[in-house]
Amino acid sequence: MNQMALIQYISKQLHTNVRKYSQKKELLGEFCEKYDFIDPVFSLSPELLENMLSFDKENSPTLFCVNQDLIYAVVSCGAVSFLIGPVRLEGLIDMKHEFPNVPVSEYNPDFIPALDFSFYLREILLVYNLFHKKIKKEQEVILHNCVDKSLHKQIEKNFSDMVFETQEHQTRHNPYDQEIRELSSIERGDIRGLEQSIAENYNAKLGTLAKDKTRNLKNLCIVVIALASRAAIRGGLHPEISFSLSDNYIQKIEETMDTPSLLHLLRGAEYHYTSMVHNLHQMKKNQNPEQNNPNINLCKDYIFSHLHDKITVQDLAEHLHLNPNYLSELFKKSEGISLYAYILQEKIDRTKNLLIYSRYSYIDIAAYLGFSSQSHLGKQFKKMTGYTLRKYRLLFGVKEFQ
Repeated sequence: MNQMALIQYISKQLHTNVRKYSQKKELLGEFCEKYDFIDPVFSLSPELLENMLSFDKENSPTLFCVNQDLIYAVVSCGAVSFLIGPVRLEGLIDMKHEFPNVPVSEYNPDFIPALDFSFYLREILLVYNLFHKKIKKEQEVILHNCVDKSLHKQIEKNFSDMVFETQEHQTRHNPYDQEIRELSSIERGDIRGLEQSIAENYNAKLGTLAKDKTRNLKNLCIVVIALASRAAIRGGLHPEISFSLSDNYIQKIEETMDTPSLLHLLRGAEYHYTSMVHNLHQMKKNQNPEQNNPNINLCKDYIFSHLHDKITVQDLAEHLHLNPNYLSELFKKSEGISLYAYILQEKIDRTKNLLIYSRYSYIDIAAYLGFSSQSHLGKQFKKMTGYTLRKYRLLFGVKEFQ
């Protein structure tokens, strides 16, 4: 293996220094894609290098945090070890192997690359796995470097205490069968059933998911919305639509601080999902048997995922390994409209959404949805809706965007 090529590749990926050492801790080579890069730690603290290379690595890459800011990785690969860093990590990451109060030279934090933790781990593991027969996974590195081994014991103890307290005070969570009725109503698109299940009254309490009351309610909202999104998918809602709606509600929940608004968002999400499934079931009542053809669903999935492209029948047929004429006839028989009309309809629906909820210009929307020009989009939009792009946004757009 060309180890120098590997060093250069990792340095370019992580934008930092990579050194190779022998078992005797002798420097065998190093590379940094930034020609003027200066390591602020080892210029003043050579003894730290000795500590890192001597650390019991337990046959796993080991991460070290210096002064709660700079991260280094030591990857032991048989006769050699690689020292990779420094980098900084985006977000708060607790490290088991820390070196606080290390003297460092003055440096600009912006000059040290800030990396996504998962991306950093993948590059570190690439080095490790090239030299070892047994493939190491991200979770193993996280357990070795970030997770307190007593964590599970703490959970077991807290769980035992909680069960004892529940039995002692005769308190109960809401019954599971009520939750099943609530989620089943969403899955069936049964709005009346959802109302009845929510109205059920029990001498019970909601789960405790955080010590802070507001944070606890937010967590409960997130859990219920996540469950509702899965119930809606089981009811037939497209997964991408369901997950996107879930993301939207959860982001709004994170921004909200008062209890009434949080409860309103929670119930609003449940009714939103139920209504969407209900409307979907109403549409399916008039479907032909051919609409259960899996190729039709695959066709719709492809269109949904490629609305920003210029989609042709030929593209769809090649994706599904079908004859274009056969696919066109099958789709028309199943949906009652041509493939071209369906694609255009989906693009116009997406255009409506962007006009209402975004600040994007008409030119940007046209380009994003694969139209040849703003004029082309405007002509098709007027034909299908009776409105110009500008008139539609003025009438229905969210006012804060106008």
